[in-house]
Amino acid sequence: MKTTAAALFILVTAAPAGAEGLTPSLSDWGGAGLLQTPTARFLPDGTVTAGYTALGTAHRHLFTGAQLLPWLEVGVRESLFPSLYGVTEPGLDAKLRLVKEGPRTPEIALGGRDLAGAGFQAPGRGRFAGEYLILSRRWWNLDTSLGMGWGRLGGYGHLRNPLRFLGARFRRDRDPALPASRGPRSWFTGDRVALFGGVEWHTPLPGLSTKIEYSGDSFRSEQQDDPLFRPGLPVNAGVAWRPLPWVELGAGLEQGHRLMARLAVRLGPADLGEEAPSPPSPVGPRPSREAALSAQELAMVARATGLPARAAALDGDRAVIWLDPAGSGTAPLAREAGRAVRLLADSAPPEAERLVVVTGAGGLEATTVTLQRGEVARAANGRGSAEEVWRTARIEPVPVNPPDWIMRWDLALRPTLESSLFELSAPLVQRSYTDLDLSVEPWRGVLLGTGIRLNLGDNLPWLDTNALPAEAPVRSDLPLYALPRANLDHLYGAWRLSPTRDWHAGVTAGHFEEMFGGAGVELLHRPVQARWAAGLDINHVWKRPPGDPLHLLQGSGRMTGHANLHLEAPGGTATGSLRLGRYLGGDWGGTLELARRFEGGLRLSAHVTWTEGPRDGQSRIGGRLEQGVVLSIPLGASGVLPMGGSVETAIRTLGRDAGQRLRRPFPLYETMAPAGFGSLAGGWNRLLD
Repeated sequence: MKTTAAALFILVTAAPAGAEGLTPSLSDWGGAGLLQTPTARFLPDGTVTAGYTALGTAHRHLFTGAQLLPWLEVGVRESLFPSLYGVTEPGLDAKLRLVKEGPRTPEIALGGRDLAGAGFQAPGRGRFAGEYLILSRRWWNLDTSLGMGWGRLGGYGHLRNPLRFLGARFRRDRDPALPASRGPRSWFTGDRVALFGGVEWHTPLPGLSTKIEYSGDSFRSEQQDDPLFRPGLPVNAGVAWRPLPWVELGAGLEQGHRLMARLAVRLGPADLGEEAPSPPSPVGPRPSREAALSAQELAMVARATGLPARAAALDGDRAVIWLDPAGSGTAPLAREAGRAVRLLADSAPPEAERLVVVTGAGGLEATTVTLQRGEVARAANGRGSAEEVWRTARIEPVPVNPPDWIMRWDLALRPTLESSLFELSAPLVQRSYTDLDLSVEPWRGVLLGTGIRLNLGDNLPWLDTNALPAEAPVRSDLPLYALPRANLDHLYGAWRLSPTRDWHAGVTAGHFEEMFGGAGVELLHRPVQARWAAGLDINHVWKRPPGDPLHLLQGSGRMTGHANLHLEAPGGTATGSLRLGRYLGGDWGGTLELARRFEGGLRLSAHVTWTEGPRDGQSRIGGRLEQGVVLSIPLGASGVLPMGGSVETAIRTLGRDAGQRLRRPFPLYETMAPAGFGSLAGGWNRLLD
């Protein structure tokens, strides 16, 4: 083993001979990797995966994952195995890039499996928990990896834990039969670690690669369960093949006597409708005063061309148009702003030198950008560029109010599939439904909404929490809400306003969601050009009885609310949110969420919530953790279906009582972010599309 590790170390640290155009394949566990072992590679940004792996009679992995950021891979998994203590084990996996491969440095990543330690603290529940540090290096079509594993990945114990100096727990045996072997307190602990690594060869045949690896997994927990269990050889070999860009097949021989088969689907933003740039429409000579359009005509023409225009105004040398991107929801903000400003340059009165686009949502202004008419005309006619237009742009408020504000109503269809890979009693629990939502904005800042939920099918009686009903459930009584074929999902009224340029507020009352109704207030501080925002929401809600959609349960009142901090990445397409506060069950804790918005309106997010745990009368199943990965794909209006909406697929915990947040309609930050400065500036290169 030492000779093999030394050879791999030389390969992964030597200068690469070629590294372009190779896409990594998936491991048995669902993330980018070899077979049983991970690599430091990452899938293309925004890729979503789902699949199933069968390894002889030992393991079955049902997994889904997402390349949430270019340097962050997140996955959730349900693993089935024969055991004295149960047959399934949920897991939350993640991998973080530390160093990107360069001319003289390998790719380096840090990650782990079953990082959160969800569910019962029972014997054997830490069997799959493990962490690793991994290096990868490419030589032509060979991709080599060498890593060090803790926990499950360190079963063979080749070396002493290099972190032993940090304390006694880093020197104690990490027994997978003990519940303490998983969760944040166990990360990188244990007296021994193991080395692992391997090679993937990308063959000349498109989409086909072969793999061979040495694994540090000794199958210790399986041997504890069954003394007759044979772990076999620590060497695995296999192939991965992509017959189609979105399908991956895998097969292999592992431990010398176990056959492996894998089927996975992998989709990127381009597979889900990302649009290609289009040439800009030219701008003609300025019209005469008589031929120019009035403010009302400008707004009407903008709406007729598909722009989400709410109003327009003419004020001396200034022409202003108000856009609400929520009206379309899919086009890049800069492209909509560019089309609006070209319309103003083409049709506004000749004295209008400054063209202003105000973006916002729900009557709240998010960003105001002022452009010079001459710069816009030159760029649109091929004598300039979007970058040159940006140099003279001004981000500043304008002392002009819209002369009118058209009432708008939106009808949306939202098919949803929710699945749980976190149950002990079943490998997969799912619920499917379709919401038909109607929202009306009769006046600026006033929003009325209602929705009907059509329950299509589920197997919610298989939920772990259904076996032992709680006396005071938060969401563990979910199966009761899925019984009616049709039900009133929400019915509310909201009022939003902006007291100052950087402060926004909202008040909402009614039935917020399927299970809770009441009243709440929200406050958001969002400096226009900042990449951060901070807010607070406080709500007093009551439980809605299942099957009785218009009433609230007496004596079920509770306070819930959170302090929220949002940080945007450059470009405004990625946001990290931290929420600290009180959840619906009365438990205190925090939620960390990462979200990506892609061109075309696709949204990908992952979250994890950790609280002090369930209270008296609530279900103890599931513990204090709540987690999930959500993919939302917009539906555009068509001649067949004249409504918008989205298709949502979610892998999340279902029917838990701890860590449950209120699903408030149209939270301020999430509503305004697509219209914010980050989205506008980050996509400015689409101004002339």
